[in-house]
Order: sequence, then structure tokens, then C-alpha cells
Amino acid sequence: MSLKKGVLAEPVNVSVIVKDVVESGYATYVELSTVLGLEDAMNLLEIHQVTEYNKRIIEDIQKDNRS
Repeated sequence: MSLKKGVLAEPVNVSVIVKDVVESGYATYVELSTVLGLEDAMNLLEIHQVTEYNKRIIEDIQKDNRS
């Protein structure tokens, strides 16, 4: 089965930004609701996305080098 839009559940009562930051482990829900602001959440999300992107690029390069 290929992944198509709408196959995986998305949050209804929590923003996708909050979900992604908490899911990444960069902050807890309590930290986001008491200490950190929206800009902090966006920065953490960007850090997570760049890190994951770079991991995949490195994996692809290593995979190509093994071939």
C-alpha cells in the first residue's frame, strides 16, 4: 500500500506544529504551553526538519557509495 494523503491520522484539536515539535522530542507540551512561544516552536521544528533531511541525504550518499 502506498502512502496517500488522508491515510494517516492528523490531529484535530492540536496544531500540527505542536504535534511535530512534541513528536520530535525537542520540547514537551508543557514547555510549549508555558515557557516557549510560537517562534521557539517554529525554530525547533525547523531544526528537526533540517536534521531529518540531512540524515536522509547522508543515507542516500552512503547507499550509493555501497553500490
